[in-house]
Amino acid sequence: MMNIKSVSEITNEIKLLLENKIGFVSVVGEISNYKPHYSGHKYFTLKDEYAQINCTLWKSRDCKFNLKDGLKVIVICSIDVHPPRGNYQIDVFSLMPAGIGDLYQEFELLKQKLDAKGYFLEERKKEIPEFIMNIGVSTSPTGAAIQDITSTIERRFPLVNIFFRPTIVQGDSAAEDIAKAITELSKYPVDVIIIGRGGGSFEDLQCYNTEEVADAIFNCPIPIISAIGHEIDFTIADFVADVRAATPTAAAELTTPIQLFEIIEQIDGLVDDMNRNMYQIVSNAKEMLKYVEIEKYYSAFFNRINYNYEIIDLMVDTMTKEIKFNVERNITEFNHLETNLIALSPITPLNRGYCLLQKDDRTIPNNISLSDVKTFEIIRKNEKIFANFEKII
Repeated sequence: MMNIKSVSEITNEIKLLLENKIGFVSVVGEISNYKPHYSGHKYFTLKDEYAQINCTLWKSRDCKFNLKDGLKVIVICSIDVHPPRGNYQIDVFSLMPAGIGDLYQEFELLKQKLDAKGYFLEERKKEIPEFIMNIGVSTSPTGAAIQDITSTIERRFPLVNIFFRPTIVQGDSAAEDIAKAITELSKYPVDVIIIGRGGGSFEDLQCYNTEEVADAIFNCPIPIISAIGHEIDFTIADFVADVRAATPTAAAELTTPIQLFEIIEQIDGLVDDMNRNMYQIVSNAKEMLKYVEIEKYYSAFFNRINYNYEIIDLMVDTMTKEIKFNVERNITEFNHLETNLIALSPITPLNRGYCLLQKDDRTIPNNISLSDVKTFEIIRKNEKIFANFEKII
């Protein structure tokens, strides 16, 4: 019969097997995702190129040097299996430095190279404008950083326009995308650019420790604020950027040094000052009028009015004459046209005894023979008759 075991039983067997088989062992690896707990315990991941394992250093087993991501160490430890979760970890008893990890060594080498090229010089860094209306933002569209940045800006100065360029902030293609984002945002009418992301391990922030991103920041004509990771995290991008902010929220605060309510208060203050100044000017004018010959100014005022009346009368007379002249001229032209119209009318000759020949209410011209018309009308002044053409031989 098959021996069926419970999950707890098989897990305990694995625990006894690993702990008894391996026992105490020395392991070398690179520290990653280091997290000191407020209780004094320390948690981190020990990794190499192909694998990683969680580690715990209890408070009672204190370390004689500072732990940090990228540090290569040798740990004296045992394997511990945690049955409730079904996972295993290294229970660290002691550890010693084994040199700087590969990633951290690459970081230091690139830092030295860029420092020698002048990338970190303060005199080349651009100042952040005092009054900012357009902000470019490069970060992940799904992380907390974009929420922190936008909410802070909207709370402090909602009149700002945000040009957001969603960016990959972790992984093999992240560095290239970050560099492209900086170049693209610099083509928009932005006053400053924020690049950043939330916290993470040393490896998670590695894309900001590349020469490709450093070159993009160095060559960008727009001031750049870096806001990468937590306050204790430093990257190459932080050293090259014009300003480093401890967090994305701090970066948003740097770009909104003047809040909306402060501007409103300044405007209200200026309005109050203007009202006081206007009141003082009017009061001074009233005081001056007490010492002026009022009748003299009244006389000059009414003389000016009378002068304007004379100008108006003169303009009315001139306009009346021009209108009368134009009306008389138009009447003369109308009479002349009327006379010509009457003279050219085909009815006018009938008053002198002439007659008019028509066919179907149309005048018969001279070039049409009556023999072709046959029947036609003879119209005189007071009568109209119908006639038929007959040729007399």
